[in-house]
Parts: sequence; structure tokens; C-alpha cells
Amino acid sequence: ALDRRMAAQFGSAISDADAEQRALLVRTRDAFLRYRDQCTSNACVAQTYQGRMREIRDIMSGNWSPRR
Repeated sequence: ALDRRMAAQFGSAISDADAEQRALLVRTRDAFLRYRDQCTSNACVAQTYQGRMREIRDIMSGNWSPRR
């Protein structure tokens, strides 16, 4: 369910994004996928999806900043 929700949010964001936001969404998607693929528990996967959905929201609202 989280995967479908995040995919819908991502699709909507990509269609509404300007060029800079679109590039950032794609770049951060790759990092998300690498991190998710390393999860060894359902809790990790769920937290990763929830974090990605926050990240997409923040990118689209202009409040995203890279992790340090």
C-alpha cells in the first residue's frame, strides 16, 4: 500500500515539477531505491517509504535540504 501511495505521489509531483524539481526528484529517487533495497525488515521498508513521501512533499514545497 505504501508503494502505491508513494508512486502516485511521485507521479503527481513529476507532472507538476519544474525542471529543477524534476531533476531533484529523480536524483533522490535513486538514493531512496538504494536505501530501500538494503532494508532487512518490513519496519525498515515502511519507514523508508514514509521518509520518501516526506522528501517528495518537501521538494515540491521548496523546503527540502540535503542530508548531511
